[in-house]
Amino acid sequence: MKCKLCDRLLGQPDDPLSTDCGGDCWGCVGEIEARMGDPQSLDKVRDESARGLRPSWTDPDH
Repeated sequence: MKCKLCDRLLGQPDDPLSTDCGGDCWGCVGEIEARMGDPQSLDKVRDESARGLRPSWTDPDH
């Protein structure tokens, strides 16, 4: 199954952003929620960015 937003394959063990969030991947859902100001998602996305999993993500607070 693929993400409905970006076509990423869901549930890939080597891709932590491929977690299935109801048909969309965490990569998309996390970024959307973080941009909307959800504090838990923002913390997680910031951590993923710091670990190099989201190289093109820009923090909305910067």
